[in-house]
Amino acid sequence: MKNQFKIALFANHYPGLQIARYLAANHATDTVAALYLSGEQADNDRAIAEALNIASDRVFVGRGVIKDAEHIQWFRAQDFDAIICVYWPWLLDKEAFTAAPITVNFHPALLPINRGWFPHVHSLIDGSKTGVTLHKIEDGADTGSIWAQKEVPIAPTDTAKDIYDRLQQEIIALFQQKWDDIKHGRIAPAVQNEAGAVYHGKKEIEGLDRIDLDRDYSARELINRMRARTFGNRGFAYYEENGEKIYVKISLSRSNKFD
Repeated sequence: MKNQFKIALFANHYPGLQIARYLAANHATDTVAALYLSGEQADNDRAIAEALNIASDRVFVGRGVIKDAEHIQWFRAQDFDAIICVYWPWLLDKEAFTAAPITVNFHPALLPINRGWFPHVHSLIDGSKTGVTLHKIEDGADTGSIWAQKEVPIAPTDTAKDIYDRLQQEIIALFQQKWDDIKHGRIAPAVQNEAGAVYHGKKEIEGLDRIDLDRDYSARELINRMRARTFGNRGFAYYEENGEKIYVKISLSRSNKFD
């Protein structure tokens, strides 16, 4: 095993920043030789690049660059040891993800349950297990063999924001615990069980917001719907009254005192 591990890092959102900082702290053994940023959060993107202290000509922003034929040729010529995707919002083409012998993608669900978008929302609604998974990048969304995963149960008082934040912390910790084992070949990735696979598309969430005042819901179903669509101080669930949308959110507590 070579001393310096050459990495292409696709980093996004808070977990992307934390993994960048972790890899930077391991600079004696891990080198991020190319950094890809989504452009979704300019301040966070800047913090990621600063954490890695990477040359500006090794930083690439947006979806299009990794689809450019000339850039793909350059990418494949870099001889990366690993490609790591942290909350990257777009699928990599096969020409990209086959450019390194090791690939790791972060997914905040207990795969093969809830592949795709907003897994924590669907778990709050349908009761499916929640967790985090590190897996190989293969054709299709979140289909790759599993390096490691951990179940992260939902608490009775959790809303979408609560479990979303907890899943981020848990997947960061899981990578920190397992990265050395992954890169040194001490983990044999396990093929996902397709019989248990569930995929959710991005647009599905739009159908979860409207509460029909003329429909019968169980108390559990309605509460879970509002839990799933409450994100911090924002409420996405709504009902219509006299042609106007009225938005609702929910707060839950183990006592009758609310902060």
